[in-house]
Amino acid sequence: MMQRRHFLGLVAIAPAVAAFPRLAEARRPDLSRVPTRPSGPIEVLYRTPHGKPNGLDVTREGMWIIDQGPENWISLIDPRTGRLIREFQPNNVRAASGICVDDEDGTMWIGSTYNRLIVHTDPRDGRTIAAYQTPGAGLIYRVRGDAQGHTTPLEPAYPEAPRPPSALPGNVSRLPDGQVALDRIDAPPGTGAHCILQKGHLLYVAVPPARMVFVINKRDWVVEDYYASAGNRPHDMSWTDASKTHFWASDSNLNAFFLQNAETGEITERIQLPDNSPVIHGAKLYDGYMYCCDDVGWMFRFRM
Repeated sequence: MMQRRHFLGLVAIAPAVAAFPRLAEARRPDLSRVPTRPSGPIEVLYRTPHGKPNGLDVTREGMWIIDQGPENWISLIDPRTGRLIREFQPNNVRAASGICVDDEDGTMWIGSTYNRLIVHTDPRDGRTIAAYQTPGAGLIYRVRGDAQGHTTPLEPAYPEAPRPPSALPGNVSRLPDGQVALDRIDAPPGTGAHCILQKGHLLYVAVPPARMVFVINKRDWVVEDYYASAGNRPHDMSWTDASKTHFWASDSNLNAFFLQNAETGEITERIQLPDNSPVIHGAKLYDGYMYCCDDVGWMFRFRM
């Protein structure tokens, strides 16, 4: 006989399961069952306008690049040549990762990673329209069997900026993963979104700490659905075509792209980049190629 507290627990989660029918399936996908094909050869094209590009989007004007350096430059370039068209600096953004131009009104959605916000911006003047909390934001964590970090073979395109002195005293060693100092009373800093796509009134937001893609209604900021990302470091995504039924989702540590259904989250194909490729950060389809930016200042591509 079912105990009362167990029955009540099932009753309590029933509305959540009804609202999110894939809640029970939001575990790590079984990628061993996903058909895989190699990418085309990698072409390194040109330097990006700034040294730490971290998100791309393509419009009729050109390709937008958002940089995660301290100044968070947002630059519009000609994707064929890398020529700078114009650029501006947004407000309320810290270590940007992910940029999306809204095709309904031309505004921008920006993933502001280290204050865990999604910032709505007017690209004409850089004015902040609104800032929102990021669902699933928090601390990156490790899971047994995670892919190891993938590093780029490319040299930085620009000289490294001076780094601020460490916040740790000289006689204090770094703690093991997951452990915090005993004199802390505040929570360690977390991270937020790494990519944003838009489809009508919905925003598809990849959030590495949650290992999820959240589908957010931009009108009232309610999460409509969510499903698991392919790996532990989801980065940029790109719609496959104008119908926006599927998208290619990248994972920087797996060094691959995954074809996902926008309605169900099902992963049906994998494109594997070579081991010596640059690291995927920004990524968008353009003119038959997947254009990607590394976080050391280079644009590269491969034919889809």
